[in-house]
Amino acid sequence: MRFSTALRTHAAVPAFPVLGLFFCFVFLTTTRNIERLIAVPWPAQAASYAVHAPVPMAAAAAAALAAVEATRLRALGTWELGAARATWRIAVRPVLVTVLSLTVLTAGVTAGGLWVVGVLPDLYVLQLMGIVVVLLTAHAVIGFVIGRRLHAMYAAPLVAVLIFVGISFPLGTDSHWAHHVTGSIGWVGFGEAYSLSMTVAAVLPTVCLALACVVLAGPRRIRVTSVAASLVIAAGGLLGAYGITKDWQAIAPAATGLAPVTCVGSTPEVCLPSAGAGHIRDIQTELGEMTSRLQARGIIAEKPARITDLTVADVRRTDTGGAEWTLDLVPGDTDRVLRENIAIAVVGTPCAAPDWNALHHSTLWVARTTGVEGEYLAWLSRETQGFSQGQSREQLLAEMARVDGLPPQEQRTWYTERLRQACRAGR
Repeated sequence: MRFSTALRTHAAVPAFPVLGLFFCFVFLTTTRNIERLIAVPWPAQAASYAVHAPVPMAAAAAAALAAVEATRLRALGTWELGAARATWRIAVRPVLVTVLSLTVLTAGVTAGGLWVVGVLPDLYVLQLMGIVVVLLTAHAVIGFVIGRRLHAMYAAPLVAVLIFVGISFPLGTDSHWAHHVTGSIGWVGFGEAYSLSMTVAAVLPTVCLALACVVLAGPRRIRVTSVAASLVIAAGGLLGAYGITKDWQAIAPAATGLAPVTCVGSTPEVCLPSAGAGHIRDIQTELGEMTSRLQARGIIAEKPARITDLTVADVRRTDTGGAEWTLDLVPGDTDRVLRENIAIAVVGTPCAAPDWNALHHSTLWVARTTGVEGEYLAWLSRETQGFSQGQSREQLLAEMARVDGLPPQEQRTWYTERLRQACRAGR
């Protein structure tokens, strides 16, 4: 059978429009809240965000369609040609068409995500799509082998459900290692891409399971040796992936530091991702003024030498201690970057479990010092449901007015005492 004939008669042809509409729906529902990705675009981040949801469905569809094709070939008597043609040559075309069809749909979702964000694909996106193709191929092989042994009427829906649940269900469990070995595509952050260990862990169990199915289905009659070999291969893939991921947290250790960074100024030097550095000089000037006011009030002992944006920092954690700070400065626009989170970060967590309501006084005083009092009060109103919890807006402002009338040294003493009170009142 020629490839064009295999393509026309493949089960994917009538299923393609239905699957296409479903993938369009998934695309529309998973790319609505990506303003942050648009503000500071990174192709691999946008691609991982776009394909995270479709891949389990694409894998399930690939397995089901391949099972249908295997059953159809058996009904046509194609497997009786085994003496004249190798089994793999009979299987390769239907599996190839299946993988091609689902790859096109998944690539369409990826391209849509990149288009929404406004970036072009790069090598890291192609790497991600390569992982997807390997996974789809492995699932198609699994479905084809099962469809050859069992009838597709019950094999196709069964394998589709098992694969979808097998990929998706572990993502909701507390076993972090299981999140990374099911073949799902995890999100990568700005300036990140799949590392070698992430790639191996993602594909190894599924590829080994596909090889185990091939070994088990190779002989016309199932033998003990085939069963034993297939179990060893499948278990080896899973154990190998577990060995890689057993110490991982929910977020896998991706390759980092791949995005270009722009730094300007001194004391503090401000570093932002180049993609969001359009207003970096204005940001550096504003941060310099804010840190000077913090130092003058005695809130910080000395100005930081460098302030790095969270998205390009070595450690993705807000930190205002020492000479190098890490702050959430993205999206890099002067009317949005210097917000209430800077005051919150400066105050931080003075003890293990402070009373957050008591801590509002200290944070509001820092916010007033840095010129973001309005932003902080707006954030606090949202957090406390219109000041229905803790102090009222009027009480906070009245206390600020009283403190503003104190000498500078007494204001610093008040600030320190408020931090102690928050810690004593905490749990």
